[in-house]
Amino acid sequence: MKKIIHISFLLLITACSANQVRLQTELIPSSNSSLFELEEAISVKASNASATKLKAGTTWQEIGRIEHGVVFKTKDQVVIVNSFNVHEGYIVVNNAEVVGYYLPIEKTFIKSKPVSINLVKMEQNNEI
Repeated sequence: MKKIIHISFLLLITACSANQVRLQTELIPSSNSSLFELEEAISVKASNASATKLKAGTTWQEIGRIEHGVVFKTKDQVVIVNSFNVHEGYIVVNNAEVVGYYLPIEKTFIKSKPVSINLVKMEQNNEI
């Protein structure tokens, strides 16, 4: 009986620790609403979450900055951070790498495994 309780307790601790670490952050809106096109599809993965594929040819708008980088959103696809909870997120880019997600409802940042991204600035300046 003690073994069952011990194993159950370990499983409970493991499940709780598998939650993503979310860091409270403040979004400073961008005065620059430049549009960018994603040249090549990439896959972004946060800890304990399913990978999210960002599609080539999608248009991204710079909406602001947080301490971890520049925040971009798109209307061309829904960016989902899917772990124990499902969240819509925006990508955070620093030094040409996606470094995580900004969750606008929670106003938090979730770190991802850094992955190179090639965003090319578009000529037009229309908001999406």
